[in-house]
Formats: sequence, C-alpha cells, structure tokens
Amino acid sequence: MEAVAHSLRAESVPQTARVLLVAPPAQGGLARHVIYLLASLHQEGFAVGVACAANSPIAEAARERALPHYPIAVDPGAKPSRAALAALQMAGAIANHQAQIVHTHSFGAGLIGALAVPLARSAQLVATIHSYPPRATGMRASRARHRWAMRQVIRRASRVITVSEALRTDLLALFPEIADKTSTIPNGIDVSALVKGEPGEVRAGLGLPAEAPLVGMVARLAPQKGISEFIRASHLLAGKWPDVHFVLAGDGPLKDTACALREELGLAQRLHLVGQVESARELVNALAMLVVASTSEGSSMVAMEAMAREKPVVGTRTGGVPEVVADGETGIIVEPGDPEALARGMEALLRDPERAREMGEHGRRRAAQLFDVSLMLDRTKEVYADLLRSKMGTGGVQP
Repeated sequence: MEAVAHSLRAESVPQTARVLLVAPPAQGGLARHVIYLLASLHQEGFAVGVACAANSPIAEAARERALPHYPIAVDPGAKPSRAALAALQMAGAIANHQAQIVHTHSFGAGLIGALAVPLARSAQLVATIHSYPPRATGMRASRARHRWAMRQVIRRASRVITVSEALRTDLLALFPEIADKTSTIPNGIDVSALVKGEPGEVRAGLGLPAEAPLVGMVARLAPQKGISEFIRASHLLAGKWPDVHFVLAGDGPLKDTACALREELGLAQRLHLVGQVESARELVNALAMLVVASTSEGSSMVAMEAMAREKPVVGTRTGGVPEVVADGETGIIVEPGDPEALARGMEALLRDPERAREMGEHGRRRAAQLFDVSLMLDRTKEVYADLLRSKMGTGGVQP
C-alpha cells in the first residue's frame, strides 16, 4: 500500500509543481515558445510565474492570466555585472514564488538563473538553449564573458534542453560530461490553429499586391538572419520574374541597412518592407513560399508555421533548419551566405508549381507529426516530472 501511495504521489508531482519561467525581452519564436508553455502550465494547474521585462509580450501574456510577474531585466548579452544584480532579484523572486523549478530561456536568462539558484537553494535549474551565442560560430562563444556564462549555465543546470539536435551536438562537443542531463525538445507550433483573414485581406492590410506570386521572409532584422542575402537573391530574380513580388517582415538593428540596400538595387517597387507583423501565421499563409536565409539558427518556428500552412520553404543549411525542412521533400536547402544559391532555390519552386504544391502537402504532414506544440509541452513537463521525482526519491522536501 505504501508503494502504491508513493506511485500516486509521484504521478501527481507535475500538476502541483511551482515553476518560474525566465526570459529575455524577446519577440518572435522564443517569446511564442514561452507563452505556449506558460499558458499550458497555467491551464493544467501548475503554479507558474514569469520573470522578464515588464514591457515584453511574455509579461503581457502573464498579466492576461493574472499570473505572478517579477519585473527583472534579463540582458541577452550575458554581462556578468548586470547578471549578478539581476541574480539577487531573481533569488528573491524564487523565494517569493517558492519555485521548485526555474526554467530559463536564452543564455542571458540562463546565467541569471545559474547565479540565483544556489542562493535560493529550494529550486532546480532547467535551461533551454534556443540559439547559438551572439557572434559565435557554433557553440564557441567569441567573447570571454560569453564563454564564462556558458560554463555557469551548463554546469549549474540540473537539465539542459536544446531546441534542435544540431545545438545539442555542438554543445556536447564542448561539454561532453553533460550528455546525461541534456535532451533535445524541438520548438512547437499550433498546427491546427485557424488563420485569421483570407490571403487577400492580409495582403491588402499590409499594402501588398493582390494577385502577384509573393516570396517572403519573416525574421528579426539582425545579422545572423541573412537579411542582405535575401534582398540580393530577390534582386537576382526580379528581372527574370517581373510578376513576382518579395516581402520582408520584421524589425531590428538592420532596418536602415535593409532599406538602403533595397534602394541601391532598385527594388523599391518589388520588395516590400512591412515591419513587425502581429502574426507570422497570417502572412505566411498569403505567400507562395517562405525563405529562411539565416547564417546561424538554432531552429526555425516560422518554417514550421509555413509547413503547417502547406507552403514550401527555401532554407539554409545551418543549425537546426535542416531538421525542420526536409530537403527535397518539404522544401529546398541551400548553403548559407550565398545569395545566388538562395535565388536558385527560389526559382526552382517558381518554375515548378506542382512540385511546390506537393512539398507544401508533405510539409503539413511533417509539421503535424513532429512539430505540433503539444509534443513540446508534453516533453517539457516530462523533464519537470523527472526532476521532481528524483528529488523526492532522494528525500528532498517539496513545498
């Protein structure tokens, strides 16, 4: 009877867990990942709180659900001095929330968690790695502070999650000793979500042509996203395909650079810079194909979104992108940093609409099988359950 009682208690652990999610002031894929997670945890009865900047989409999602929010600035650059101050605030948040699990997202958040958890003592650290360190080739950080931050996160985390196998492989090349506590859990999207608005309505709202074939890219306008490569590839195709238009959606530090390059290449009437869109899903649904031109990418949620909407993807062979886009089946993979190769991939699909349609159909099935958000949520909760059961097994006292 005691064994049965222990089993039942262990099975109930995840639904009684107290989880603090920690994230930088991100938008895009990382923010959606965390929002999916906090919404699901809240719905299932977890005591979930968030620590992030007050003006972030994640904080807004927490406020909508009346969840505890701890306004802590998470520096994405992982500066030690700022991280130390934030860690003191984080330790207070952990104590206030009585957190059993602190789940960080990004290296900056991971560093704060790594410094705070030993001060709080009651919590275990789960660190999700979404991308490569800034200005790094693979996992080899270019700056000493990034290397130091990585070591703190990797060694102090009870579990490390990567969003692609490429990230995990690169991580283990540097830290082979953490293999047993590292797992890959791909990002997820809501494959069955309804699209708001017909493609024509979406195009009209963004000032896009109503009928022209539309090739698009949705990304933060940052160096690693291949912004100039996409614009140059669009230029290479513009003369050959006079009816095709191109769209670049997003905001970021390269906004002025993108505008200047568009003017330099004479694309003002063909390349539409529409800024940050409220939902990538609706725009992707209005495209003929999606382009992912990144030179460094942990994974690609927008590629998953395109596949779920039966759109073929032209992506680059970097990080976890080839794990999302099956080359020759759901899209075309080309080498990063090569506008000519990108243009050839885009043109191949423009020339063969039937092939593009078949790739879209395969993409829908692949997205449903591998990247539905329910899979990400279930596997993340399994990590929580494993940690808490292990602690109970060693005689730890749960709040």
